[in-house]
Amino acid sequence: MPAERRPKADPADTAGGVLEIVGRFAARRAETDASLGATDAALLARPTMWDGIEVDVRFRLHRFASHIAEHAYQCEKAIRALDAYGGDARAIARRIGATRGAHERRSDPATLRGLDAALEEKAELARS
Repeated sequence: MPAERRPKADPADTAGGVLEIVGRFAARRAETDASLGATDAALLARPTMWDGIEVDVRFRLHRFASHIAEHAYQCEKAIRALDAYGGDARAIARRIGATRGAHERRSDPATLRGLDAALEEKAELARS
């Protein structure tokens, strides 16, 4: 994509702590999901280029999810390399987060709210 058509970096996107950054990332993801969710199948089949290969738009959009998974794995490797894994509790929390993330595309909002409420209840018990 030509540079003039690319979004400009916004320093505010990476300001603050991890929770704020993840929150902004989730908000941006919700925005794109809302704007692209009803895209007609014929439009998704239109040709486009990816890394010099002709593919369709659907393929390009699915690459974002793969790219995020690749970055998540790189983060896990960095955590291990820094010996900052944090023990079993943090590993379990990361696994819970990953499993919860898998539900975002497959579960209805009521189910997601129920999962989140149950997790919050368990976290409250652990804090007390």
